[in-house]
Amino acid sequence: MDRPSSGMKNRVLEGFGLFKLQLADLLNYNASIRLATIWNYPSAFRDSLRSGNADVGLSMVEKMVERGDITSDDISSLTDALRKCELNGVATEVEKIFGENSSQADLTQPETNRQSEDKKEALRQCEEHDNALSTLLQATEELGRKLEVPTPTGSGMDTLTKHRRERKEVEQELMHLKSSSLEAIDTTEAFIHENQPYLSALQHSETRNRIRELRKSLDRLLNLSRKQLEDLTDQLLKLRTESPPQAEAVEPINLNCVTIRATDSKEKHQMIIEQLKEASDKESPIRILKLDTTFKTIHENGNITLSSGVLLPFISTLAVIVILTEKGRVLTEAEFSGLLKYGCKSTRIEQFMFANCDLPSLTSSSDVLRELKERGATVKWVDTTHCLNTSSGFWEMDNIEQIRKNCTLGVVMYEHWRKESQALQIKMLKFASDNKIPVKFLRLDECYRSVTPDGTKLILRSGQTLTALSSVKMINITTEDGRKIPQDEFSRLLLYADQSQNIEELRFQCCELPPTVSASTISSEMKSKNFKGLLYAVTQCDLNQ
Repeated sequence: MDRPSSGMKNRVLEGFGLFKLQLADLLNYNASIRLATIWNYPSAFRDSLRSGNADVGLSMVEKMVERGDITSDDISSLTDALRKCELNGVATEVEKIFGENSSQADLTQPETNRQSEDKKEALRQCEEHDNALSTLLQATEELGRKLEVPTPTGSGMDTLTKHRRERKEVEQELMHLKSSSLEAIDTTEAFIHENQPYLSALQHSETRNRIRELRKSLDRLLNLSRKQLEDLTDQLLKLRTESPPQAEAVEPINLNCVTIRATDSKEKHQMIIEQLKEASDKESPIRILKLDTTFKTIHENGNITLSSGVLLPFISTLAVIVILTEKGRVLTEAEFSGLLKYGCKSTRIEQFMFANCDLPSLTSSSDVLRELKERGATVKWVDTTHCLNTSSGFWEMDNIEQIRKNCTLGVVMYEHWRKESQALQIKMLKFASDNKIPVKFLRLDECYRSVTPDGTKLILRSGQTLTALSSVKMINITTEDGRKIPQDEFSRLLLYADQSQNIEELRFQCCELPPTVSASTISSEMKSKNFKGLLYAVTQCDLNQ
């Protein structure tokens, strides 16, 4: 459709022809892309709009006429679509110019009524946006009050450490709130731009002021939080430099559950162990001993060395030992069997629990298996939800309730773990899928290699395959740094994720994705699930194009 010069167009065109020309002037890039998306126009046509090589408005009008979305008698399909896109102002203007160029006299009253309804809807939506901004402002003020709590003068190491930890938590809350606020601000500003005809100058000004107040408040509080953290850090460093080391006060241990943490000092480790030895000498039962990322190594004599360098000797009255390692640690067979032997020296041992680590089978450690069997002790591997068979030395799946509990926490698979360990996790995930047990998330930590051509299986770097899971809510694929995932592979990953009935989110980390994805790649089921595709650390992949 050739556009006539502005001085001639009213004399050259009239009726529907003039309407189409005026409509082309109204449809800007944003409105055209949104209409083409909601009507599911061909990808090639949407790409041509994005390229900027053609007049967007004219191209869109031609396509609407070609597909019958507007006719000389009916534009209701267009105006309904515009309102679905929250382009109420544009919809009203379209009806106005259509009425001016139409011979249908009875359009005037419906147009007036529709304009009134559009204004009411716009005002209602404006109030919702204002309420959302007000809620965010209130949350910001509450965090600000937390920052107003002063640090007592002359505070010691413990008090300063506590205040620094609290300030760090506030800073993290502020960062999360800022992210939510920026998203709300972008949505509100887009709404204001599209609905200006319906908003009074006062409403427009009040909303803009609220946005400015929210931005200013968040920036001020973040700067204040960072300044307080810097000051507290400086005070702690100065105190540690000037003050001689002092022994930490250690409360009497609770024999129901004794935890030795890596964050505790060496002196605190020594005091806890002294109390453990005293309880053991008195034959007082110790229900649980938990080594929270403090296990370093075990010696041939059976003693354990903690991360602080302190030795943990044999304790004779332990019932349960929990070994929580740093995430992803691989325990050797010597370390694993040594820890089991350590626990079996206790006359009361009932259970071992291991988490955050990769464990071997014990087919060649018959003496350890014999001791476990004699004691009636169980060995649970939390990461895979398996128990050690004390007869064969192999791992067997735990009961369904334990599987359900672990799945609610999420599952992580590490690239450097043994192939057999990954196989156990895959077995557990398949069991959860078959029994419709929701899996909060599945994280593949540098172990993803590729996806099959039909999108039904993931291939891991170990050679293991992971069939589509019907109950996983979120899949997080962390690749090696800088890996590029091409368009066709990404589309197959979307197909893989879409086979889960519960899928809500697909995350990517440390990799580079295609900048846009064709809408034809995204199934209607995926859209109905409000599915999100997110890429962290490198770029953002837009699934809404």
